This record gives sequence, structure tokens and C-alpha cells, in this order.
Amino acid sequence: MEITIYPDVLFVVNFSMNFFLLWLLRMILKLKGKGSRLAAGSAAGAFLSVLALYGWLLLMPSGLWAILLWMAAGIGIGGAMVYIAFWPVSRREFIRTELGLFFGAALIQGILEWGNQSWLLLQGYPIWEGSVGFVGIMLFLTGGCLLAEIFWKGIYEAACERSCRYQVTLLYRGRQVAAEGFLDTGNRLKDPVSGRPVHVADRRLLEDLCPKPEGVAMIPYRTIDGGGSVLTAVTLDRMEAVQGKRRLVFERPLVAVSPSALKMKNGCRILLHE
Repeated sequence: MEITIYPDVLFVVNFSMNFFLLWLLRMILKLKGKGSRLAAGSAAGAFLSVLALYGWLLLMPSGLWAILLWMAAGIGIGGAMVYIAFWPVSRREFIRTELGLFFGAALIQGILEWGNQSWLLLQGYPIWEGSVGFVGIMLFLTGGCLLAEIFWKGIYEAACERSCRYQVTLLYRGRQVAAEGFLDTGNRLKDPVSGRPVHVADRRLLEDLCPKPEGVAMIPYRTIDGGGSVLTAVTLDRMEAVQGKRRLVFERPLVAVSPSALKMKNGCRILLHE
């Protein structure tokens, strides 16, 4: 049987899949790697994969020799991709990253197999026959479990986010404004003098509520990267936060002005102290 190989098509397909895997690996393991380096690693992996395929067709190995050659090619190509894309500084980091790459590839293959077999099943075709066998079943189950975990994680995170969102009403000298608030469990900001907890609100929100505030306090703070400055805070008359049947009331809360506009994906304009 004559086999026709299109190296340009193989390169493009491998490059696309390699780039997606490296991007996914960078996101999950929180690695440092620019897009240009991911592209370079993907291109190297695609080029080596095409060469490996041609070498495989020339040698046509079988038995144990075929397994060893396949493993060596996979490890070598994956290692080249990892080094070019992320340049790991230690052997341990390199092994962890390459294992993550192979694990991600297996999961993606599982998702593709899950979709393919599900489509065949919906069309009334028999599945897992012939050469698919045990490997196909395992990939099917792996992809199904991964999809279930992704859906569950998304639902869980959405539920956690909703549980921390409140409808907040701020009152000051007969004026009041309403805004979406978020109960920030990581907010540990306090007034160093009185020890009172400090909430943080969007600058425009407080400007609408307190155009001419009185009794302004200065709250020092430090950021994670070691920087720091001072926040201007004002004591409001009252603040109420409502979420369903739950109601939080803050008497004379200390609310600081954010150094810049709060840009939260959920649209919240005030961070409540836990």
C-alpha cells in the first residue's frame, strides 16, 4: 500500500497542538515563558516530529525495539520543547515540566477520543471495536473524567464567587450610594492606630458619596512585591451588605480610597474586610 505524506500539513498540525499544550502547561504550572518562546518550542517539536516519522517509516521497527524507539523519540522531542519554551533551571524542574507535558497530551487525547467515541455512539455505530480496544476505553474514561472535573471546578468557583458577592449600601451625611461588593478573605488591612478594619472602595464611588470628606485618616499598606504607599480613608456613618437572607451591618466603617480604579471581572466596586 502506498502512503503519501505531506510534511507541511504534519508540521502545521503538530505546531498547533504543541503550542496549545505548552500554553496549557504554562497556565497550570504557572511557568515563565513568552509567547515567542512557546512558538519556538512548538516549531522545534513539530519539525522533530516530522523527522521522527520519516525515520520511523525508513526503519519500520517492530516489537520491543519499536517501543524503545518510540519512547526515546517522545522523550527527546518533549525535552527539546520544554527547554526551548521554559528553560528550566534545575533537573527537578525539567522532569516535572516534561511529565506535565506528557500528562497534558494524554488528557487532550482523552478528550478527543471521548468526543469521537461519543459522536459514533450517537450515530449508532459500534464503538471500541477492532484495534481501539483497551487503550480507547482508557482514553475515553480519562477524557470524560477531565471534562467532568473542568465542569465541576467551574461550577464550584462560580458558586464561591457568588457566595462572596454582596449588594452594598454606603451612607454618609445624608447621602447614600449602592454598589456591588466583594467579601475579600485576603483583606487584612487595618488602621495601625485604632486597629479598626479597613474596607477599600473605588475612588469614583467615594467621590460621589463624599465630595468633601471630614476626618480623613491615612492608612499605610504594602503590596506583595514589597512596594507600599498610603491610602486615604474616611469614616462613613453606616454600611450595609446584603446577600439573600444574609445581612452585614458596619457601624462607622473605615473605608479607604483605592489608589486606582478597581478593575474586577465581576464588576464589584468595593472590597469588604472579612
